[in-house]
Order: sequence, then C-alpha cells, then structure tokens
Amino acid sequence: MTKRNVGWILVVIGLFMLFKMVRVSSFGFMRIGRMSTSAIVLVLLVLSGIAMVVNKNKFTTGCFYLALCFLVLSILLGTELYFAYVTLIDVLLVLIPIVIGTGLIIGSALAKKRAD
Repeated sequence: MTKRNVGWILVVIGLFMLFKMVRVSSFGFMRIGRMSTSAIVLVLLVLSGIAMVVNKNKFTTGCFYLALCFLVLSILLGTELYFAYVTLIDVLLVLIPIVIGTGLIIGSALAKKRAD
C-alpha cells in the first residue's frame, strides 16, 4: 500500500467517525422570518421546467439548473445540524486520522511532483 492509499483510508475513517457525531434536529426548507422558502423555490422550478419544455435554449436550461441549485441549497440551509456532546479524547480520536491522512495525501502528491 502506498502512502496515498493509507492517507485516503485514514481520511475516510476519520470523516466517518466525524459524521457519526453529527445530529440532525430538523430537516426542511430554509425559513426567512416566518415565511418558508419552499413555495418560492418550487414555483421557480415549475416555471423554469415549463419554459424549458416550451422553448429549450441555454437560458431556460440555465434557469432550470439554477432553480434546482436553489432547491438543494434551501434544503441544506434549513437543516439544523449539531455535534453530540463528546469528550476531548473523542474529538482528538476523530481529528487525528483526518489530519494524518491529509498530510500523507499531500506529502505523496508533493513527492510525486518533486520526482518529475
């Protein structure tokens, strides 16, 4: 196994442990004040979809993809994430593999560049 492969394995293990520490409290669309953005985003998506069916060109395709991006962004911003209460030892056991793996990946990339 090369250093790069070991680095990727350590990063994946560290990120898996980090994601296990995350708790999701609510999932839904982002809210601006008391108003949900779901209606705005869905109307934009439907209108751009209809425009794409009627007249397909670069502008309508771009509007459709932009509405899809807004939909995903609205859902991501509306999700409330927080970390579970853990000790410092648990945090270090999660972050150390990520840092060491990233260092191995960067070191192998720089060593390959120097060899060229």
